[in-house]
Amino acid sequence: MDEFETTTSRSLDVADIRHHLKTELLGTGNHIVYAPTVDSTNSLAMKLARDGSEEGVVVLTDNQTAGKGRQGRRWVDVAGLNVLSSTVLRPLFPPYQLVMIASLAVVDTIADICNIQATIKWPNDILIGEHKVAGILIETSHDQMGQLVAIMGIGVNANGHISQFIAEQPSLQQADAELLKRATTLEESSGHVVNREMFIARLLYQIETRYLALQREAQAYVNGPISRLIREQWRNQLSTLGRTIQVHQGSKLLSGVAEDVNDQGELLLRSHSGECISITWGDIE
Repeated sequence: MDEFETTTSRSLDVADIRHHLKTELLGTGNHIVYAPTVDSTNSLAMKLARDGSEEGVVVLTDNQTAGKGRQGRRWVDVAGLNVLSSTVLRPLFPPYQLVMIASLAVVDTIADICNIQATIKWPNDILIGEHKVAGILIETSHDQMGQLVAIMGIGVNANGHISQFIAEQPSLQQADAELLKRATTLEESSGHVVNREMFIARLLYQIETRYLALQREAQAYVNGPISRLIREQWRNQLSTLGRTIQVHQGSKLLSGVAEDVNDQGELLLRSHSGECISITWGDIE
């Protein structure tokens, strides 16, 4: 007998997403591109952006065959259970702020929909307790006119159980299976199935609210109160700060206390020798 009750997968209802949507830009009109299966929502969104796609286009799918994680890792999902989205943006502000607004949007949406307090593990993982429930991948490029485009990719383990993910993917590499064992889903954490359409609509609203505020601030050529407020909100949600951590950067290993983040979102590590090291990338343990 199975240790878990299998959650039934189903296709996204795009009309229902539009029904719940309260945005001005993201996903409005014909700005939702849905495909039941894609290799990667980020790859498709980037192709659309380079070809001149309008800002605010959101690519959604039920299943990725080559989903992207950080540092070239694979994003593992089971068809019809998760939230997999990539949004085309043309920010006038530094791209590192996209990580901040995406992370805060996921945390706020989980609180709104599931009444659960999630936290942010630097730089871009969302945790419930010590278990990963979502990840963010920001990719940037330039379109045919030479203008900056950014893809905000968000993957959320919405429904099902992690044991179900592993059972349905017998070809998983050992490393991927071990990472999955440290993950969770919103259904596991909340005890009920999550309406993915409502979640996506709320997520896009949360992203848009801060994104448009930063765009307006950038258009005024001011590094002002909105940027500072968002950085402080993001900093306050970081579960990494104050902990003794190890940072893996390829074959290099750094250790110390995660003391703070700077204005650009870089992690400030106080090494055991007392040196303050600015960390721009790496895996945190």
